[in-house]
Amino acid sequence: MEKRSYRELGVALVGLPASGKTSSGVLLADLLGMPFVDLDERVEREAGRSIPALFEDEGEDGFRRRERVALEHVAAGVAAGEPVVLATGGGTVELPENRSVLRERFVTVWIKVDPAAAAARSLGSGRPLLSGDVEAGLRRLYERRRAWYDECAAIAVQSDGMRPAMLAEAIREALR
Repeated sequence: MEKRSYRELGVALVGLPASGKTSSGVLLADLLGMPFVDLDERVEREAGRSIPALFEDEGEDGFRRRERVALEHVAAGVAAGEPVVLATGGGTVELPENRSVLRERFVTVWIKVDPAAAAARSLGSGRPLLSGDVEAGLRRLYERRRAWYDECAAIAVQSDGMRPAMLAEAIREALR
């Protein structure tokens, strides 16, 4: 099968919460001349509620169902010739069907980050899965999701010590 470029498929960014997916994704989209989509924002918009409210009302399973539908909507647009830079939620890779969509319909980039660095960035963020000892929570998430990030990513970029603009440039270089 012929390898298709990010210009045809768009780019999906995966990684731990606070790895830099959204902040670098906005800048990457500008560098590539593509629209930017934040999957968490899309879920919130389609549900008419915040992610913490969705977790409270529907639990993680309900949120993941909504996330799956939102990912399919974005992927359908990409298939129709509208590539985007997509910042996924950190747990989008939890569902096997999402990993398939990410592999098949995007050039997926795993933004790697040390859990301690992500913890420092996410203090006070109110993320539903990061209460209590944030660093320990991120380490648990990393251990659970590491193989899934690797499974769906065509490219991996280490983000530790990088500002969003530097990270966006590093991702653009890796896409070439």
